[in-house]
Amino acid sequence: MKSFIANTINSTFSSINSNKQLFLLSVATNFIAFFVLGLFSLLFVNLNTLFSNWDKHVQLIVYLDDKISIANKKKIELLFEANDKIESVIFIPRDQAWKSFQSEFSTRSKFVTSLKFNPLPDSYTIRFASGSDRLKNIRDFSEKIKSYKGVESIEYGEKWISRFEQFMIFLRGFIIAFGIVLFSGMILIISNTIKLSIYARKDEIDLMSLLGATHRFIKAPLLLEGVLQGVAGALLSLIGIKLIHLYIVFRFQGSLESVFRGVDFQFLTNPIIYSIVSTGSIIGILGSLLSANQFLNTRNLE
Repeated sequence: MKSFIANTINSTFSSINSNKQLFLLSVATNFIAFFVLGLFSLLFVNLNTLFSNWDKHVQLIVYLDDKISIANKKKIELLFEANDKIESVIFIPRDQAWKSFQSEFSTRSKFVTSLKFNPLPDSYTIRFASGSDRLKNIRDFSEKIKSYKGVESIEYGEKWISRFEQFMIFLRGFIIAFGIVLFSGMILIISNTIKLSIYARKDEIDLMSLLGATHRFIKAPLLLEGVLQGVAGALLSLIGIKLIHLYIVFRFQGSLESVFRGVDFQFLTNPIIYSIVSTGSIIGILGSLLSANQFLNTRNLE
């Protein structure tokens, strides 16, 4: 077993040394592919973090009809009390809301100060408890309460949240589709590189076959060479992405803090890092097997 491992390692590095340019070209191509895919993943991770951070600050605002009866108002308040997902409810009278609005916007617009009536209704600002299903709870409750008598309208930023979610779904699908295309392309690149290595060692492999070497013995160095190409490209891409991440954090620290509200600009998550490295290994194995099996099957037919 030890001699098998030693022979595999020696043969692999001997082949790499004999075809340095091909090996480096394959590693560079894999690096570029993983680097581009990793940048999209970095964008996805941080947009998802940003959305999660915004989600924590989303509140449901229930605007009441000016002619709401005391009985209907009491029913709405009982509905708040019955929902254990609600963390707090603040009632804001229309006079208080109008004073706050005027103090904030009177210096920016003369139209606000010229109004002789209060156009704002009474409202409730409802904060839901934190949790992974917080946004779902807000949606479900808003659907339930909007049909109650005395409720004029509800607001929690539904339109922009929906658009952002649709964009995240699109981005996730794009990354998966892009990854599949790159996955197929990198397999072919490694396969062609290994194929050239095989033909460079064709006489040696033929001699090994005549001496009784098994296909496993012949394939092992080729598989290891393919894995090294895939993993090297993946690891280099992670280093490149980390440098980009550090540059963005260093260069735009102040802007990031205001946008992310105290949440750090994230690097790739551990599952994504492991996926990139393992994908590099799988690509290397599949590419090597494709070339090795084609060559050995051809030699058997001869």
